[in-house]
Parts: sequence; C-alpha cells; structure tokens
Amino acid sequence: MALIALCSAKGSPGATVTALACTLTWSRRTILAECDPAGGDLAAGYLREVRLDGRGLAQLTASMHRRRLAEGLWEQLVDLAPGRDTAMTRLALPGLTDPVQAAGLAVGWQQLARLFRSLESGSTGYDVIADCGRLVATHAPAPVLAAADAVLLVLRPTLPSIRAAATGLATLARVGAGPVGLVTVTDGAYPANELAAELGAPLVGGLPDDPGTAEVLSTGGERHRGRLLRAAARLEPRVWQMVTAGRAAREIAGRPDAVREAHRV
Repeated sequence: MALIALCSAKGSPGATVTALACTLTWSRRTILAECDPAGGDLAAGYLREVRLDGRGLAQLTASMHRRRLAEGLWEQLVDLAPGRDTAMTRLALPGLTDPVQAAGLAVGWQQLARLFRSLESGSTGYDVIADCGRLVATHAPAPVLAAADAVLLVLRPTLPSIRAAATGLATLARVGAGPVGLVTVTDGAYPANELAAELGAPLVGGLPDDPGTAEVLSTGGERHRGRLLRAAARLEPRVWQMVTAGRAAREIAGRPDAVREAHRV
C-alpha cells in the first residue's frame, strides 16, 4: 500500500478507533499519523500510560522550518508494539494537543503529504494511515486527502450520518481525493448495500459493535482481541484493491496516449 486517509463527515463515528484497529492488525509495517486539526486522541487515550515527552505532530513544525522534516518525523514516532518480534512495525505520530496548533501546519500539509507518500519505498518501507478527522474543519489536511492512494470515509448507518456523508463525498471530490470507499461502524437501520447505492460509493467493509475492544482502543488498557480487530484486518485486502485500481487510473490519466488508447478499446 502507501498512503491511506481516513476521515468522517459528521460527529464522532469512530474514525480514530478504525485507524488504530487497522494499524494494529494489517500485515505490513504501518505508521498511524494523527492529522486531525481538531486535535489527536491517542496521547490521552490509547497511549495514556506511555511517556511521550512532547512527541507528536506539533513538533514537526520546527523540523519543517529547519528543512529536516524527514529526519524529524522519526524523532516524533511512538512504537505501538515494542515487543522483541514486533518492534518498529507499528508506529504512531501523536496528533496535536491543541487545535490552535493547526494554524502552524496550514502551509505544511503539502510537505507532510509528500513525506508520507515516500515512506513506502525501500525493503523496510512503511504504509501510512492518516487519521484526518472531520472534513469540515479549519486548516483541514486537504493535501493529505488529495495525495492519498485511497480514502476511507467512516460513518454510522444512520440517516443523519448518511446525509453528512453525501456532503463529505462532494468535499472529497473538490479536493481531488483518490478512490473513496465507505467503512461503516456498528449496525444501523440501513443495510450496507442500500447505503452504498444511496451514496454512490463502494462499501469497503464494516466494523461491528464491540464495546470492549472499542473502549480499549479509545482509552487504553489491556488489548482485546475481539470482533472489531478481526473485522479491521479483513479491510486490508479490499483497501489494497482500491490502491491498485487508483494507481492504475492515475497512471493512465497522466499518459495522454494511454487515455486515447483506452477509449479506442
């Protein structure tokens, strides 16, 4: 994979929990980057018992000014699985601690997007899962969404959430986001196939109602191995299909001869 962005259109449907669940269960080396301009949740939640010493996204603004963003990133990461066999395979970049800090990143999102896209290269490269928070936000990370190989719009299958998702899909189209898929959180009154048809976007999958695991991922504690994590793991091959298709489409779009040839077929 490469750069996967998660976002929501309304309220708190569980984008951060979804992003963390995917980071902990997907097969490749992964970095979870909290890019929500409203502030991150990891530091006070899942990582509340970890000494962070101020590490996080806000510190990267200084690295940008010193033109050492790539080096600075590795200084701000936290190992989510520091065991002997898993060390440096699941990393996290904690988010902002105060929404006011987002102003300092307004001109830096483009640099971060390029950096995230570059991290998959090499034999020990990393995929990046960027938790971008709500789409309607001041200093939103639009460049990260536009650079993503796939965007997952997280929503609950309720009428208010569906209506907000329709607006969110229009917003993603305006920023030039890549392939967009839907991820539902918990059950609702609307079946998945009807929801996807209503919104005109493919359903990547859904996360079940699993309060115990969701609580651990939200506030920390002993890690559960419940249905939520198993469902998150099943999203990986479907997201990979989106990435492959999206990259192929972008390659064709960047080659006029190929585009003309495709229309003749």
